[in-house]
Amino acid sequence: MSAYRELIREAMARAGRVGAADPRHVEGWMRLERGCLDGLSAEQFQREVEIALQCIEAGPLTDSESLAQSYGL
Repeated sequence: MSAYRELIREAMARAGRVGAADPRHVEGWMRLERGCLDGLSAEQFQREVEIALQCIEAGPLTDSESLAQSYGL
């Protein structure tokens, strides 16, 4: 389990998007852009979660699942 999963859930809750996506999928999209997520400020992390949610909504769910699996999530 990723150390970021709970942080992503919390960020989704702050955005009013609880349950909008699988946190694994969100993390996959975040890693596609950022690679390492450790250096993100709280504000950057929140924004990246929101961008990832937009990416998930824009494409088929299979793309998000494949991306998450490619990162071992």
